[in-house]
Amino acid sequence: MVNTNYEKAMETQVNFSSYSNLFHGVARLGLLLGTLDLSWPCVIPYVAKFSEELNAYQELSLDGTGTTLGLMTHGTGKDFAFRVARYMETHSIDEDRLRRFLVRARFFEHCSLFFKVEITSEGPIEFSYYFRQRASLEVARAWLIDTGVDVESLALLDTCAQVLQKKTVHFLAAAECTNGDSVQKVYFSQPEDGKAWERAYQAGQYVGLTEDSWHPLKPHKAVLIHHPLFFSLAFANGQLLPGAKLDVQGVDPNTVEALMKETGQSQEACDRTRLLLELFEKGKFDYLGLRLRPNAALTTKVYAYRSSP
Repeated sequence: MVNTNYEKAMETQVNFSSYSNLFHGVARLGLLLGTLDLSWPCVIPYVAKFSEELNAYQELSLDGTGTTLGLMTHGTGKDFAFRVARYMETHSIDEDRLRRFLVRARFFEHCSLFFKVEITSEGPIEFSYYFRQRASLEVARAWLIDTGVDVESLALLDTCAQVLQKKTVHFLAAAECTNGDSVQKVYFSQPEDGKAWERAYQAGQYVGLTEDSWHPLKPHKAVLIHHPLFFSLAFANGQLLPGAKLDVQGVDPNTVEALMKETGQSQEACDRTRLLLELFEKGKFDYLGLRLRPNAALTTKVYAYRSSP
């Protein structure tokens, strides 16, 4: 009897140990939700449905205002894709958008799928999925044509790809919102050859960006140009949304805070971004997102993730 109890205790210990990443991730999530005064119950269904994936990979993000939290994980296989679809279905994503997601997942053989939920004081409001497949430009065009993107916008995609010297895309993604909006996204990676920002600037000219759009970044260019860069475009209602998003890898918190303050964000919002970094025990953000739009202020977003070995 003693031996049996000992074996059971050891088995329980092993089980708890194997989920230590999940437990630590839930603790980080809970602290951040409390700081942002967001509801813990609204994320319980996500944590419960994707606990295995969250044990292996968890990413948290915060918008520049420090009020919208993103929670993302990564998985593969048909079961994971169907759980993603069921989760979106229970949050009022309509049948047409769910069917489109499942067709896309099947095309990519249910591999390399990232799934994120955006949470505000109103609860989950946006659900994004990303396929990291190094898809061809032909596949990217088909992804967009399927949602009715017009010829002019497709031509701009091709132009940006040419300027960025890319024949493939890094991610194909979509954001499905509870208000019925659907946004398609195409991400391009850039080589670390010292000319990525120059190419991004040139591509930005074709999507409506001006000198004023880039002005907030100029004081930080000397720092940012040494970091890996992603350039992405967004499409909605059949058209390219003017502007672009830059995702910069490994940016220090001082640079992030300076950018946030220059764009009018409060010290409280800056403190919340630093808390995100502290919770992950990292010295730099994994990514800094920069949204540039014509005739609009720059907006920022920060990302940190933890993955199992």
